[in-house]
Amino acid sequence: MNRPLLLLSLLLCATMSGTGAHAADGAGGGAARLPSHAVDEALAPHVTPRLQNQILVLGSWHLGEFHDWLEPRHMQSTLAVLARYAPTRIAIEKIPPDEIALLAELAEVDPAAKELIDLFARHVLVQGKAMQASLDIGRAAAGRHAEALLERAEHGLAPEERLELVAHLLAAYEYDTATLQWSYLAPGDRERSDTLPASVREAMDKYLRSADEAVTVAMPLARSLGLQRLYPVDSHYEAVRTLSFPEDVSEAVFDHPSKRQWTASDAWQRLQAARERVKGDGDMLAMYRYLNAYPAGVDDAGQWIHWLTMDHPSGLDRLRYAMWELRDQRMAANVMDAAASAQPERLLFIVGFSHKAYVERSLATRLSVRLVQLEDFLPADRTGSSP
Repeated sequence: MNRPLLLLSLLLCATMSGTGAHAADGAGGGAARLPSHAVDEALAPHVTPRLQNQILVLGSWHLGEFHDWLEPRHMQSTLAVLARYAPTRIAIEKIPPDEIALLAELAEVDPAAKELIDLFARHVLVQGKAMQASLDIGRAAAGRHAEALLERAEHGLAPEERLELVAHLLAAYEYDTATLQWSYLAPGDRERSDTLPASVREAMDKYLRSADEAVTVAMPLARSLGLQRLYPVDSHYEAVRTLSFPEDVSEAVFDHPSKRQWTASDAWQRLQAARERVKGDGDMLAMYRYLNAYPAGVDDAGQWIHWLTMDHPSGLDRLRYAMWELRDQRMAANVMDAAASAQPERLLFIVGFSHKAYVERSLATRLSVRLVQLEDFLPADRTGSSP
């Protein structure tokens, strides 16, 4: 089948499937069923493990908060458990290149987009544009070249080839994968490199010394498993709308008196106590078990109660919550994209723990996904109830 006919076939399948579901819904009589139930009823009995990608969503505090004491030894037990899961792909809470490019274009005319770029992706743009100029290449072309090199990387690259890969990943706005590849190079090869400007090399070296989860969890695990890339799956594009409200309205809503109900709650106190506990004992695995269990999810969801009940005249309160759900929905979609493959994959997604339940809610109904949990991979001596 040639490509035009294949595309037409895909479109016709989608149209005919919708028509068939509608007809079946009204034909059987009896108790009413929602159209959304049709997919499960028709297909769930045919789903096998071969058709599903395993996904483990690991909720985390942003470890930059612990930069003054966190050391690699504190992460060893957590990394050992994640190694038992043995992910074939690792996704991280970073903005994907396409969204960075879109925000950068919008930032030229929209202050809200510029604010988002400055907060989350300025370093990616600075280093990326430096490499685009150095290589005389555009972002998309750099990405294509990097993909070709990544396909060979798992079989080993000579230092000069890996440096070429790093340069093109940076130019493609794939900053974390570039840094992962940089970390594969021996220190001497990094020092002798004249492919990358000194400022770019220094920026990646500094990042590798940070406590960011991508550095302290994703990269060590990727290196131990021989993985060659990280998948950025975050999204902040919805915040452009939230930040577009007048400053006085935003201040009134974000600092609304009802917020004190949350910070005075037992739920908030339990979360803060857990944060202080890990600072005291350094037991990161206990922290991850707590954050990824049901009780912590319930406690954390409580932060949204005052948003749902605020009833502010501006409507920013209801928009803010809708945009939160939209961000998590986009992350879930990006996670599925990262996991999509011609063969079954085991994907690990490392994300701020407030997102875990929301992302899992979006993934849980997908027939092509099977969710697994951190507790499933604990050694026998660490099983039991979470602290």
